[in-house]
Amino acid sequence: MADLKKVILEEIRKSAFIQTSSISETEEYIDTGLPKTDENIQAAALNYLDEKGYRRRVDNLEYAKKMILDCSEGYDTVIIKRKSVVEQDLFEKASINELRDALDVCMMNTMSAMNTKLDRMANISYEYKIEIVDRLYTEAERPKGHLTGDFETFEEMLNRYSHSGWQLDRIQTEPRNGSVPARNLIIFKREKMV
Repeated sequence: MADLKKVILEEIRKSAFIQTSSISETEEYIDTGLPKTDENIQAAALNYLDEKGYRRRVDNLEYAKKMILDCSEGYDTVIIKRKSVVEQDLFEKASINELRDALDVCMMNTMSAMNTKLDRMANISYEYKIEIVDRLYTEAERPKGHLTGDFETFEEMLNRYSHSGWQLDRIQTEPRNGSVPARNLIIFKREKMV
């Protein structure tokens, strides 16, 4: 059976509403006890480069020596500085009840975010524009002798509306009625700005 504390803690971490850990950086100065000679500084610098995984290049070595000399200033021995990063689990000593309370907060935040999103989706309203055309022409069907300005293809119409934020909703064809030819209703929609 799964440990209830681990399961609850995992759900809290998934939600990302509550910080579950903190990271602290500490600097520690360590006295090596070695006299401050060029050989000892060189050895400490090479050791530093190896620990950090840096290449043993001249510029890296000079930088490491400078750092060690700065740390050792005012001392007769070689002093090195070490940084350590410690991640602390904030819920490490929390009781099951405290974890349940934190999980309740996470669930309330999640439900609130979902409710906000659903409200926005439910209250979306659209405005519509209808373009009535007798025939939809493609660029290949452009009549000869018509300039671009006095004739609009279907693609040009779609581009004109889309540049203004409209999207094609549907194309509806009205049936032919006696002497009136069939017409195409091109319906565009966009989200109404509130």
